[in-house]
Amino acid sequence: MKNIIRISHQIKKTYSCLCDPVIQKYHITRCELDILLFLYNNPELNTAKDIVDKRGIIKSQASMGIERLIQKEYIKVKRDEYDKRKYRIYLLDSSMEIVEDGLKVQQTFNDILFKNITDYEQEILQNILEKIYQNTKEGK
Repeated sequence: MKNIIRISHQIKKTYSCLCDPVIQKYHITRCELDILLFLYNNPELNTAKDIVDKRGIIKSQASMGIERLIQKEYIKVKRDEYDKRKYRIYLLDSSMEIVEDGLKVQQTFNDILFKNITDYEQEILQNILEKIYQNTKEGK
């Protein structure tokens, strides 16, 4: 158990360090960067609820991050044409430079994580992590 916690902490720390230059360059928060990248990588998941549920950002932080990104004109929010209770979030062209830098960070992170790990080993890891994920969902 100690190893899982230690490894998880190191993974988060590595990703945060890689994100820091992008955050500083564009004067945004880590939450804002996460929202932009989530919207880019998952264009079909474009509601605040999607960001909270799928990306795991705390509801209040997601709300504040979305509001700041609207003010900075990196995203826009439109009412869903079929379900008037929902609001859809869309990236604006002005966010693409940030997104591109963020995607480079994600690629670098991926390269670091899977250095010296074969495709076969990655597949096994993915299967194990999926089982752990399911176990934790059931264990709530």
